[in-house]
Amino acid sequence: MAHSEPVFLLLQASSAAHLSRHDPKMRIKALSLQSEAFSAVRSDIEKLQGPSESFVSDELMLCTIIAGLTSAWYDVNDLGLSHILGSQVLLYLWLQQQKNRLKYQQTFILGAFVYWFMISAFVAGEPEGCLQYQESLQITIRSLEMSHDIVDDTNVPKHLRRIIPHPLTGFSITLLNSVGKVGALCRIRQNATVQRPGESLPDFLMTKARLVESELLDHAHSSRSNFIDPQDPQTTIDEILSVEEAYRCAGLLQLYTAFPHLLQRQAYHAFHDEADGLESESLREKDNECKRLNSVGEFTPPQYNWLRALAFHILKILETVPATSGTRVLQGLAVLIAAAWLVDPMSVGFSSSEGDSSEALLEHSQLPLKKSSATKEQWRDIVRCGLRTHVEYVGLQQVSRVLEIVEVIWRLDDLGGKKCDWMAVVALQGLQTLFG
Repeated sequence: MAHSEPVFLLLQASSAAHLSRHDPKMRIKALSLQSEAFSAVRSDIEKLQGPSESFVSDELMLCTIIAGLTSAWYDVNDLGLSHILGSQVLLYLWLQQQKNRLKYQQTFILGAFVYWFMISAFVAGEPEGCLQYQESLQITIRSLEMSHDIVDDTNVPKHLRRIIPHPLTGFSITLLNSVGKVGALCRIRQNATVQRPGESLPDFLMTKARLVESELLDHAHSSRSNFIDPQDPQTTIDEILSVEEAYRCAGLLQLYTAFPHLLQRQAYHAFHDEADGLESESLREKDNECKRLNSVGEFTPPQYNWLRALAFHILKILETVPATSGTRVLQGLAVLIAAAWLVDPMSVGFSSSEGDSSEALLEHSQLPLKKSSATKEQWRDIVRCGLRTHVEYVGLQQVSRVLEIVEVIWRLDDLGGKKCDWMAVVALQGLQTLFG
């Protein structure tokens, strides 16, 4: 990559913003460097106006990503929305230029964009447009051939090609794109609930939720056989793979929280592997009832308790990752999604055979869970301690904001009543930030 003044300035600015938490005087320096960098970026973008001048360089694409990803470093409430909208146009032009296999640095840039768009999808932008863009991007990603190694491996058979882990996406760009779609879908569901309270959710929304569920359940787990050790004494391949699995499970937890009928339907399919026509009709009736419950945000006791167990499962995975791991800076969103379900179990009555069978239906054949003997309070202490340590280790306001949010959610859930929706609380109380 050629020397780029805007990239250089943005890296200096973000470093100063990072230091400003402990040295407030650096904030003025950070904002000055950021302003200088933006002026240089605008100058580059102005050169794209004519059809013959529409070439988007790797450096310009990287600039927009750095600017967006670090926007909350300067102001924790800044979601970088203007950067998101502008970068979508630039990415389209940039991808149009890629006629051959992506080089490693281009694979890196695309992965960084997908990670940024994933965390922003939970809080920023118009959700319908966000989802459509992610769906289009997913098709593009699947059609691209990408190099995951710095050396030229064009002549190496695919099964022998080495893979360097991406600093932001680990080993799977497609997985994080699917998790991003969960964020957009959940915000669309929120809007639909507010605009049409008590009504069933639109069929198209249910269909898209099922498609994303399939993507997450069918995601091919990475194998470590082809991976190149990152040569980072603080970050191992196993840690990267653990965070990948935690994000897959967190995506499913958030999706099932917003669309619990999916969980019931999944379990029903597993229980009735050989459904006949009568059972299919029964399944449709169950779907309709689940849609009604889902429209008002209700959970059956088996659904509620299984989601709680899934949250424990995610935290058990992340508990294996040392506090000093380089992956810790990527865990914010997954931790937040899981921590929001650190609640007491819902009591389940077994006075009838129907109640007993409904419990059995929630054996999720595609997502076995690790058992946890820890209580809600024990897990809360673990999360609280981990986030506080992370605040000192990373020194960014977004981490403090995650801790603030989970404390609010826990307090509201402890009051009793309907399960608290962390995304709704964040929106209502103005606690949005980029959780990454």
